[in-house]
This record gives sequence, C-alpha cells and structure tokens, in this order.
Amino acid sequence: MTSRWIRGVALTTVLSTALGAASCGYLLHPERRGNSGGTMDGGTLVMDLLWLLPGIVPGVVALVVDFSSGAIYTGRAAGMAVTIPPDGRVALLLPESPRPATLELRLVTSAHQVVARRTATVGPQIQGQTVELQLGAFTRSNPHEKVYLEVVNANGASARLPTAMELRP
Repeated sequence: MTSRWIRGVALTTVLSTALGAASCGYLLHPERRGNSGGTMDGGTLVMDLLWLLPGIVPGVVALVVDFSSGAIYTGRAAGMAVTIPPDGRVALLLPESPRPATLELRLVTSAHQVVARRTATVGPQIQGQTVELQLGAFTRSNPHEKVYLEVVNANGASARLPTAMELRP
C-alpha cells in the first residue's frame, strides 16, 4: 500500500512538473523574454489558462509570469510589413561582425528571380556600413510581386528574410 502511494505521488509530481514546464512560456521560450507586445502565442496562453483548473493560484501565477516577462508574445507585431518605397530603393544597415566576411545581398522574387544584388564586406574594422539596393523598372512592371531579402555568404550558404517586402504605391 505504501509503495503504491509513493508511486502515485511520484507520478503526480512528474506530470505536474512536465505540464508546468510545457505551459510556461518563460521556460519554453527564453528568447521571448523582454518582449513588450506583439502577437500572443495562443498555445502558451491556453496552457496557462488550463492551470486555472487545478486551482486559481497556479493559473494566475502562470499568466502573471508569462505576461510580465513578455514570454507570451511572439515578438512579431500583427500585420508587420517591410515596405519598399515607390522609387524602389532599399537601404540596409549591415551588422557588426567579429570576423571579416563577404556577403551578397539580394532582392529575390518568390520564384527565386534575382531583381537586385550588391556585394558587401563586414568585419571588426567596418562598422555602420549601409548598402543600398535598387529595384528599378521591376517595381513598375510587377507592382504586386512579393520580394524577399536574401543574404549569401562566401561559402554559398544563404538565408532569406521570412517576411515579404511590399511595394508601396
């Protein structure tokens, strides 16, 4: 009887800890701490609200921790957009880099057509560098085409900004 009771308590403790960790945005998403607004993560909110079932205190504590730390926010503002002005000029401030590197900055369409490109060098001695890309005639001929920023390093590895840039009329 005693070992059965101990197993029950142990199982309850393990499940409570697992659910607590799974529902707390503070523990699940440490990169979100410090956000002050944006889109709320529905999954984290629902799990925090489910903590109201076992008692008011765990639910309120979960909500207070996630809202006060900002971990409940995804960090993306609702309707966030990057826009390109009518003249088609895009200026980018390059980040600082501890090591020298050459980057190719591209504006590409969703069909992977490169519409503008510029090569830039970053490094510890180069700070505050701005690079300008010009879309030119592309903006007038394809006003509704989605354009993405793509960065390619010297090894050929590339990364694309997940948000499409919108052409401003």
